[in-house]
Amino acid sequence: MGKSGFFASYERSFYIILRMLLGAVFIWASWSKIMAPNNFAGIIQSYQILPQQMVNPVAILLPWVEAVCGICLLSGYFVKGSVFIVDFLMIIFILALLFNIYRGVDVACGCFSVSDPGEKITALTIARDLSLLAVGVWILYYRLKTDYAGQKFQPAV
Repeated sequence: MGKSGFFASYERSFYIILRMLLGAVFIWASWSKIMAPNNFAGIIQSYQILPQQMVNPVAILLPWVEAVCGICLLSGYFVKGSVFIVDFLMIIFILALLFNIYRGVDVACGCFSVSDPGEKITALTIARDLSLLAVGVWILYYRLKTDYAGQKFQPAV
């Protein structure tokens, strides 16, 4: 039995709000990195994960990927692809944060600001990123569910 019109409408509104919020968060997160790529490169380098020759290309490209995905989420275009990339990035970010907590490396997060000293990594940082990942996963789930609603898949012969 399908959802009634009221709940389907509520769920759609919830989807739009979450999609726009996640898009805005990624645009906001990209802004200072785009404006100060040298500072962002320093933060990436302090994580001590990437080889030195990868630091500058990542510092230049990553904020633009975040910004484009954020714009796509806000506009409603290429949502599945954008939220998939956002979810993948969130997993990478969470793993990088946890890796540095495990190693005891004290670094600035670089999540929303590249100013010195920047936000330090705490359990709250991990919780925030896990929340953003959960939002992204739900958006992807909703899009896949609504895009393929009513279709019956036949096994490959």
